Parts: sequence; C-alpha cells; structure tokens
Amino acid sequence: MKRTIIFLLALAMIMSVLFLSSCKKSSDIGGNGGNSGLSVGDAAPNFTETDSQGNSFTLESLRGNVVVVSFSAMWCGPCRAEAPELVSIYNTYKERGLEIVQCIYEDEGSEPADLDDLARWINEFGIPFTVINDPDRSTVDAYKFSSIPFNVILDRDLIIRDIITGNYPTRIIQAIEDLL
Repeated sequence: MKRTIIFLLALAMIMSVLFLSSCKKSSDIGGNGGNSGLSVGDAAPNFTETDSQGNSFTLESLRGNVVVVSFSAMWCGPCRAEAPELVSIYNTYKERGLEIVQCIYEDEGSEPADLDDLARWINEFGIPFTVINDPDRSTVDAYKFSSIPFNVILDRDLIIRDIITGNYPTRIIQAIEDLL
C-alpha cells in the first residue's frame, strides 16, 4: 500500500511538471503534428502578419538580429507564466541585438486572436517587443508545432539555432547568449 501511494505521488508530480511546462489542445495546434518539419540549421520560415498596431510585420525585417519567435495562446497557463520571463530576457539583451516577436494566435476561448486581444496581452504583461496575431494560422502551420509555448531561436541570418517547447527561460537565455 505504501509503495502504491509513493508511486502515485511521484506520478502526480511528474504529470504536474509536464503540464506546467507546456500546453497542448486536443486539436493539432500546428496542423501537421510535432515539429518534424523544422530542424536546427534550417532557414526559419518567413512570415508576414499583423502587429498589435495593425501594421504589416515580416520576420525578414529582423535579419541582422538574434531573434526569438515565440508562439503562445491566451488560454495557455505556461504561456502566461512565460510572458514576464520573455519581457525580462528582452530587457536584458535588447541592447546587444536581441529581438523577440511573439505570435498570440488564439484568445481565451481558442478563437483566433484579434488586435484587441493583442492589446490586452501587451497591457497585462507590459510587453515591449513586437506582438503579432495569426488569424488564418498560416504561420502556426509553417512552424509545425504541437505544444506551446513554442520558441524558435534564430541567429542573425534567421537560421534556426534552437527549438524550445515549453516554458524553459534558462534554455532560451543560454541559446541567446551563445549567439550574441
């Protein structure tokens, strides 16, 4: 009996760690399952989306900087926990050439995020970097991920240097430091 209780407690702890580090909806987030289409060393898929000011934003505009492309949804607890971490990371490294672009693709009800949703997200977390939405999921589909938060670390030539699924700010920091 005692072994069973210990086993169940250990299992509960493992499951809570996994749950707290990333989210996954029952629907396939990225459209193609997993991140099998992206590998370290590949050129990052370019995209053009609308930023929080209603302007067109393209990934290519960040060439020459180390870039974190972060995918999140407003319903995702680990994404919400990661947002202030990204703000801190950005504030620490922006003067050395770091840019972050965060794609908020769904609101709290799993509907496509709109500009009002982006404004709420930015205000709630004090986000100083670019925030975009992806109403047709074209960028989400291009990056082929199945769990969020999903962060792709790019070098100054927009080549993928790390792919980080889940809320792991120390891994993001290490990847950035390796590139700056």
